[in-house]
Amino acid sequence: MRQESRKPAAHGLPDALQLTEPRGSFGVVLVAIVAAMIFQLAAENGDLSRFIAIVLQGTVIVLALRAAGFHRHIVHVAMALLGGLAVVAAVALFGISDLAPAAPRVLTLVLVLLTPAAIVVGVIRELREDRRVTVQTIFCGLSLYLLVGLAFAVLFGAVEDINGEPFFAHGQPGTTNDFLYFSLATLTTVGYGDLTAATDLGRAMSVTEALIGQFYLVTVLAVIVANVSRRRT
Repeated sequence: MRQESRKPAAHGLPDALQLTEPRGSFGVVLVAIVAAMIFQLAAENGDLSRFIAIVLQGTVIVLALRAAGFHRHIVHVAMALLGGLAVVAAVALFGISDLAPAAPRVLTLVLVLLTPAAIVVGVIRELREDRRVTVQTIFCGLSLYLLVGLAFAVLFGAVEDINGEPFFAHGQPGTTNDFLYFSLATLTTVGYGDLTAATDLGRAMSVTEALIGQFYLVTVLAVIVANVSRRRT
């Protein structure tokens, strides 16, 4: 197994803020994201499911930090903060009966949006050290793609909670499963048609997600895959 050499700390920054640890595999991060999505699609809608989703997303952040090679002190601090957030979420979900419906979604959205930062840092480090596109780069690209779907799913649910009216045209409140299912179908432009946005804001968000999904596939992922093939040739 290839051993990663430690890089010296950059000037002006303490060692604890440097990418001084050996890089991990972003394949593990990708698997964790897929597992979180499968859980949200299969689990029943409820406070327990929301809490487990928050814990899973926090786990994804920790795995992304470790894969990028952040100093262990940063990883430990992140684990402590995420553990504290999990405790707060548990108290809020199970101990406060009149909790605003959008609060768990906002917390989940914050966690989802924090993960890409660690992944991007990992990609930059890999390109600087290896000076080529590898399978790990593909894992990073796929992880970012799925995170877009997760982020929009949470946004769709938050819009429904804040507006106080159903997001979907069938007139019934959507569940976490519905929002993620609709988001992934929109991101991949499958367009089953069984769920459609009811409001102008919902339609605008859906079109935006579909455009992002297509542009990402034909530009970012296409360039990554093409460069991997060219390197092997």
